[in-house]
Amino acid sequence: MNIFPAIDIIEGKCVRLTKGVLSDKTIYENSPVEMAKIYQDAGFNTIHVVDLDATLGKGNNNQALDLIRKKIDIKIEVAGGIRSKDAINDKINQGFDTIVIGTYAIKNIDDVLDFKNSLIKKLSIALDIKDNQIVSHGWQQTNNQSLEHIVNKYNDRPIHSYFVTDVANDGMLSGLNIKTFSSIKQLTNKHITIGGGVKDLNDLKLSKINGFNNVVVGKAIYENKITIESLAQFNA
Repeated sequence: MNIFPAIDIIEGKCVRLTKGVLSDKTIYENSPVEMAKIYQDAGFNTIHVVDLDATLGKGNNNQALDLIRKKIDIKIEVAGGIRSKDAINDKINQGFDTIVIGTYAIKNIDDVLDFKNSLIKKLSIALDIKDNQIVSHGWQQTNNQSLEHIVNKYNDRPIHSYFVTDVANDGMLSGLNIKTFSSIKQLTNKHITIGGGVKDLNDLKLSKINGFNNVVVGKAIYENKITIESLAQFNA
């Protein structure tokens, strides 16, 4: 199992939201590049970077993303407002290793399924779950397609992974909802990255026991609930 430390960006600054709500955000002192360097120096092999402005349709942080990619040698998984094939290719051309798509992957399933293997292998399909429903457009809209339908569609293609977020727990430091994540694991043999609510090392131990491939950790690091050093034991 691998730990992916998270860097969420709004207006060029590191932030963490609570339950995906923009008005309930905490801004942290270190710049995104500084945090990325800290994670790289600590020995992580991948970081998870989210452009929240792009996610919420309020501009983008392309300059910050470019700087991170130029300064950081480890793998970077990028997410946030990537809602077209051109946008996906732009991120690949910037040098990002894995591209997380949610809204586009759900609203345009047939289009994405038609991508060549070389492109679809770069994609992590985001499944953002709130009140047992898939949500999109920055967690603001519910979707009438079932989780099973979406997963079954993408199971037939060589996607990189699924990225599953428990929106209700995100930023709450309330613990991972292992039951919800495990229900998705029963639907697929693909790699699964999970996130939303990590509060302590016990959450990570449970994730490893339950066979999840990657866990995103954000607020627990920023709020010193988990030390960066203690996370090294989980990196496969």
